[in-house]
Amino acid sequence: MINERNYNSHSAFFNHLGIKMEPNENKNVIISLNMKEEHCNESGVLSNGIYYTLLDIALGTSITEMKNCFTITINMHVQVYENRYVEQLTCKGRSINITGNIGSGVGDIFDENGNHCASGSATFKIIPAGGERKY
Repeated sequence: MINERNYNSHSAFFNHLGIKMEPNENKNVIISLNMKEEHCNESGVLSNGIYYTLLDIALGTSITEMKNCFTITINMHVQVYENRYVEQLTCKGRSINITGNIGSGVGDIFDENGNHCASGSATFKIIPAGGERKY
């Protein structure tokens, strides 16, 4: 299990964004991100791509942890409720169904004050760990 892994120690992309893995809570994958100027658009508000990225990582990881596999995102839906500058975002994701080589998950993103900023759902193709990757 990944439980307390810090993604910064193993991915240049996560390190660049500043994403941190938090201890899991009731099979939820929890990741957090402290906002930086580069996370904002030219208007000074958070880029919507950050919400998509956090949900994709949390939901995919929730399936990866349950099945000890790799995942490829097939479909994702994100609804942003409020887009403004925040200090920190926390994303909680969980798997809701795994059947054969397909898994799905749902998640929510909250700011540092507990305000619900976004929700999302996604479907993933499951690739067995150590197996040949056939796309």
